[in-house]
Amino acid sequence: MILKQLYLKNIRSYTEATINFNKGKTLFEGDIGSGKSTILLAVEFALFGLGDTKAAALLKLGTREGCVSLTINVEGSNYIITRNLIQKRNRIEHGDCILETPEGKKSLTTSEIKQQILDILQFNESSSPNSSSVIYRYAIFTPQEEMKEIINARPETRLDILRRAFRIESYKTTVRNSLELTKQIKIESLQEMHSYQEFF
Repeated sequence: MILKQLYLKNIRSYTEATINFNKGKTLFEGDIGSGKSTILLAVEFALFGLGDTKAAALLKLGTREGCVSLTINVEGSNYIITRNLIQKRNRIEHGDCILETPEGKKSLTTSEIKQQILDILQFNESSSPNSSSVIYRYAIFTPQEEMKEIINARPETRLDILRRAFRIESYKTTVRNSLELTKQIKIESLQEMHSYQEFF
């Protein structure tokens, strides 16, 4: 996945901003509270929804509507993900979701868009709108306050986080399947050699 552009409207400290990501590395520099973390949180929101983040923590104070639109490129194809936040009475809700793909533009529910994004990115994670992306949260972007929690966690908890973030279980399954396949090939090779010897 390559990030191409991020559009923010009424998201935390941003009234309206468009951030273009150039090829290669991007460095954000600024004082504490200048909006660096907001960019990463907005990318996470666009890709995976609110998860365990409160909508009120994203919508700019004093506003009734907010929007995040993220353009990404995956294997040569561009995708635009747009998510909205709306204040209704005394609560802020996740509004409409729009996904633009090479096949067209469609309006989706929070569950539908998350599942489609997970499929596009090939992330093996929960499609529940209430769950955060473990891969993004711990392998790509770890909020400063959460890094301390990971470091101070019990070894078993820390190992579990790493397993989920780097999909270690998938590698174990691949190794196990490879060993099984190698064993099967050896058996078949021995059977063929035995048949060949009997022929002569």
